[in-house]
Amino acid sequence: MSLQDKEKWDSKYNCAEFITGKEPCKWLKKNATLLNGNGKALDIAAGEGRNSVFAASLGYEVICMDISEIGLGKAKTLAKEKNLDVTIISIDLDNTSLPENEYDLVICFNFLERKLFPEIKKTLKSNGILVYETFTVDYLKYSNFKKQWVLQQNELLKVFKDFRILRYQEVDEDPNGFASLIAQKS
Repeated sequence: MSLQDKEKWDSKYNCAEFITGKEPCKWLKKNATLLNGNGKALDIAAGEGRNSVFAASLGYEVICMDISEIGLGKAKTLAKEKNLDVTIISIDLDNTSLPENEYDLVICFNFLERKLFPEIKKTLKSNGILVYETFTVDYLKYSNFKKQWVLQQNELLKVFKDFRILRYQEVDEDPNGFASLIAQKS
């Protein structure tokens, strides 16, 4: 990302309300029974932190990463509202290296940077869980989204084929097209 990206996201989050709400993404909440709440979790491109705060409510020690300091400030506020704690890190995810065998859970919603796929694999501990959901090429039928920001059909399955796939879906319903994955590192 660039300074332009940071400014774009800071501008988007610079309002009183939480633009995506305070509740976690449906896919994360629906599959929470697969998450044991033990250890460290990383929320990549966390935005306003709704998924980070949910992971913290399950018992995880959460690192909440995003380029927008305004979004991260709202994440901290949301955590405080719910009497939870998350660690926030303002970072450019386009050129990020993640530590090896660090996290028991990695979550990523509505963000795609393919260079992070090997980093996600590296940073998850053995038996760690990945929860990933983002747009697919089907979304392009309903939006003016950039093609490089969407997954090809079955791309997540192919990228994480060395993981145990616990849940997977691809949805193409107006106005959305997205893929959702929950997988466990061997």
